[in-house]
Amino acid sequence: MDSRLTPYLFGFTMLLSAAGCGARQPVASTAPAGPTPARILPLARVIGLETSGPSPSDTTVSFTAGTPRTIVLTHGPPDNIEFASVSFAAHAFADSGQTVTVDIKPRPGVYGLDLATSLPLRSGEARLVFDYARYFSAPARALQLYHSHAGFERVLAVGRVLPDDQIELLSSTHPEPDDIEAVLPVTGSYLVAAPQ
Repeated sequence: MDSRLTPYLFGFTMLLSAAGCGARQPVASTAPAGPTPARILPLARVIGLETSGPSPSDTTVSFTAGTPRTIVLTHGPPDNIEFASVSFAAHAFADSGQTVTVDIKPRPGVYGLDLATSLPLRSGEARLVFDYARYFSAPARALQLYHSHAGFERVLAVGRVLPDDQIELLSSTHPEPDDIEAVLPVTGSYLVAAPQ
């Protein structure tokens, strides 16, 4: 090979490498070292994480209380990739041995859902994980405020919608890149959001 072409080939290779790096970096590289702190804010003072993917379907599952159970929700066709999962510990419900029905209704356009159970849920005995690897969509306001997707991801938390237009941002962790997880205190409405 002509040695005069070497600098050009090196530059071309570096350009191709840089082009492949344009994708959003995974959460693992930008997530806080520990869980985000819990706090209560007015609902108007948070920015929800939007999804551009096909909406998951409402899901109803019945099972016997007293055994661990995980319910996985997926985006609609054609990809059917994971949207969220709700895991119940063996002691999530007081009436072990009875049938419990769980209703999960995803909220359109955002990483959020409404959770209801036919038996009372014990606080701290269920976990909610949202998986936003594919259809992550940061609203324009989030990018203005945090200047990048990575900056927005750093402050995301699972929030519980409260009465009087408030939200409790729960202590949340990133167990894997592009996942966010929180322990559920009760049933209700939850969404992934960041303070503004």
